[in-house]
Parts: sequence; C-alpha cells; structure tokens
Amino acid sequence: MLWTVLGALACVLVAVPGAIALTTGWLPRRLRVHVVQPGLWGCGGLLTAAGLATEWSLRWLTAVDFFGLLGFALIVLGFVCQSRARRHPTPR
Repeated sequence: MLWTVLGALACVLVAVPGAIALTTGWLPRRLRVHVVQPGLWGCGGLLTAAGLATEWSLRWLTAVDFFGLLGFALIVLGFVCQSRARRHPTPR
C-alpha cells in the first residue's frame, strides 16, 4: 500500500509541473534560466509521468513484460524531450 501511494505521489509531482508548462509556458524558478522551450519540457514531464504510471499499474497485468518495457520507453522518451528543451552551455 505504501509503495502504491508513493508511486502515485511521484506521478503527480512529475505531471503537474509538466501540465502547467505545456498549457501556460510557466516554469519553476530554478528552470527558467535553462529551459528554452517550456512546451517541449512540459510534454516530456507528462510522458515521464505516463511512463511511471504504466510501470506502477499496468506492468503486473500480464506474464509478458510488455507494459514494463512500454513504461520504460515512455520514461526515457520523456527525459529525452526534457533534455532537448534545455539550453546547452556553449564551450568557451
């Protein structure tokens, strides 16, 4: 029960800033300097939250670990989207 609550809390903590950034373009203060495309960053947050939710809920339904792989792929795709939305430092 505790792990289910913690998993749901992690999904919410990732999804809410992502949804806000996707709809309004607003970012938390620590990310405003680094993120160039807030919409893409928000989309990445929502993909990561969907991957976490898939891992926590659907992966136990079947003997085949398809949903586990799908959740992992969504998490990785979300991280890729969020990293593409950031400004990369220029070499000096």
